[in-house]
Amino acid sequence: MAIKTVLFDMDGTLLNMGESAFEKEYLKRMVLFLEQRYPGYGKDLVKAVGYGAEMMKVSNGSRTNLEVFWEGFEKASGKTRAEIEPVITQYYQTDFTHIGDTYVPDEDMQNAVRTLHQKGYQLLVATTPVVPRIANDERVRWSGLSDIPWLDVTSFETYNYSKPNAKYFEQICSKYQLNPAECLMIGDSLVKDYPATELGMDFYLLLNEDSPEAEKQFEGKKGTRKELLAYVESL
Repeated sequence: MAIKTVLFDMDGTLLNMGESAFEKEYLKRMVLFLEQRYPGYGKDLVKAVGYGAEMMKVSNGSRTNLEVFWEGFEKASGKTRAEIEPVITQYYQTDFTHIGDTYVPDEDMQNAVRTLHQKGYQLLVATTPVVPRIANDERVRWSGLSDIPWLDVTSFETYNYSKPNAKYFEQICSKYQLNPAECLMIGDSLVKDYPATELGMDFYLLLNEDSPEAEKQFEGKKGTRKELLAYVESL
């Protein structure tokens, strides 16, 4: 069956910035930001953010990740969503944006995405939906691809599951009436992205310099960004 929709992971895929490197900078800046507003409590509040994130990863899907996050945050911090949400939003609008100040977009990835767009494929950013849309839209901007008419950039407001749960990919398909057999998932993790194949999606493993040996030995479709570009040009 022909591919009609291509899904892209964010960290280590659209962005040539590993998830661990991103999280380190993200959390460091958030601690400093919250510490300025709540002296002596910055680290504790960020720990509560982490607790909320963990709650989303094990959610049963009965509520949105946003609802699960704030319940976990309030439980861990003793503070209310009403008080903290405007502060967190301000963080995403200000300090958070500077994480991408020194990022240089990957030309091969940009060309791969633009080639697919020109060929008429639907494109979707399938990034783990554990932060607000404002944050993920900003990260797409760092990639230099915010002008692409993405079908969606997944975020915690509208999704009930997280990677590696295959139900996250199922929710995407249900929301946009996609046939999994007509979808290609491109990502850099066999753990987090490969579960898309449980629904019948095709899969392309993006290899980075720090890809573990198990991924380098993967026998399915795989390659560097340059090899991915050659692959999409051949479609």
